[in-house]
Amino acid sequence: MNAHMRGTPGTTRATWPTAYLVTIAALTGCGLMIDTMALYVSIFATDSCGSTNPAPVCTPVGMLSVWALPWVGLGVAAAVSAGLGVWAWRRGRTPWVLLPVGVVLYVASLAGAWTIMTW
Repeated sequence: MNAHMRGTPGTTRATWPTAYLVTIAALTGCGLMIDTMALYVSIFATDSCGSTNPAPVCTPVGMLSVWALPWVGLGVAAAVSAGLGVWAWRRGRTPWVLLPVGVVLYVASLAGAWTIMTW
């Protein structure tokens, strides 16, 4: 939905950058599917754990980090992208140039989880 606010006669201004927020929602949906697959893979990363394997993924903190990091990263990326986009839009700038910030945050969380898994 795109609500309009009347300014001077004959002009309308959208109150929210709807297309930008819908794009973030769609990318978040894709991220949910990627996180589900990452969780599936990370569960099998603990198969080699034992008393002789001191890998970081075999510790409780390592396991929780690998399982939670992609989900937290997705939430932070969506919130930061939406927040920065609305902030830029309210200042009359395009929000689209800030979309890669969220992508970088999300990819960094996946890379962090992968690093712990393969260390």
